Amino acid sequence: MKFKVAAAAMCIIVAGCQTAPQGPLPTNEFTFNADKAKTKDAIISSFLPNGYQLVRDSEFQLVLDKPATDNFGAQMIYGSQWNGVPNARVTMTLTGNNPTKVITQLAVITNPGTGFERPNDVNQNHDARAAMVSRMQQAQAKLAAK
Repeated sequence: MKFKVAAAAMCIIVAGCQTAPQGPLPTNEFTFNADKAKTKDAIISSFLPNGYQLVRDSEFQLVLDKPATDNFGAQMIYGSQWNGVPNARVTMTLTGNNPTKVITQLAVITNPGTGFERPNDVNQNHDARAAMVSRMQQAQAKLAAK
C-alpha cells in the first residue's frame, strides 16, 4: 500500500514538472543583406554590450561566450564542483557573401575555459532560440542603419 501511495505521489510530482508546449521553435538561420565582414561587425557589436566575449573568429565561424550568471537553473544543472557558473556559447557559421547566411548553434558549457569543457546542446530550448532571434534582429537593424 505504501508503495502505491509513493508511486502515485511521484507521478503527480513528475506530471507537475512538465511545461506547456510553446509552439514551433524560432529559427536558427538568419540572412543578412551584406558581405561577411559587415555582417560579423554587426553581430559582434550586438553581442559584446550584453556580456558576450569573442572566443574565436575565422572566415566562416564566430564563437561568443557569456557566463550564465543570470540563469540559476543553468548553474544548478550545468555547474560543476570546479566551476559553478557555466558559459552560454553561441557558435555561428557564416556562408555566402552578400547575402550572408548565418546559422547558429547554442550550447551551455560546463567547466568553461579548461581542458575539461563539456558542451551541452540547447538548440531545442525555445527560450534560448527566442533570445537568439532577438539578438540577431538587433544586428540586422544595426546593419540596416549603416
